[in-house]
Amino acid sequence: ICRMELEPREFLRESVEIGGKTSDQLIAEMEAAKINISDYAKSMMENRDFVPGKNREDATLIRLTVADLGFKTSATTDQIYERAQTLGLELCPPDTGPNYRLKYKDQPLNEWVRIGMKQIADSDGYPSVFHLGRRGDGLWLHNAWAGPDDTWAPDDKFVFRLRKSES
Repeated sequence: ICRMELEPREFLRESVEIGGKTSDQLIAEMEAAKINISDYAKSMMENRDFVPGKNREDATLIRLTVADLGFKTSATTDQIYERAQTLGLELCPPDTGPNYRLKYKDQPLNEWVRIGMKQIADSDGYPSVFHLGRRGDGLWLHNAWAGPDDTWAPDDKFVFRLRKSES
């Protein structure tokens, strides 16, 4: 059996608390923190597929690029997700994006990070993931279209959850 490994380098590993908050609570916290929320991101949070965990828990997140996953030119959403899972990562729960946005306030200008998650339809019905960024007008919780065959560049950044140990 050949087990693929990540290329040797340090990956950003962070803990974020998820669960225990409704979409309305998350939106209110982001608004209080002066975080911009796109209408598409709000529509995702209002979708019935946005189901936050009932209990609060710490999730360990790993941030990496498409190239870090071994794709030197480009990769589809499905290829990225499949590779991440073979490396011991898993898709993030739906409320990871808003919770991570609340925590990641020192994000560098013009950096954008996608949440590796099961896609949720936005208000136009397109499968989307949360997209966290910082522009000149502040921090954003946005959406990124992420259909199974949509392609991503090698320097595009994703966040996945480190698989919980089964103890």
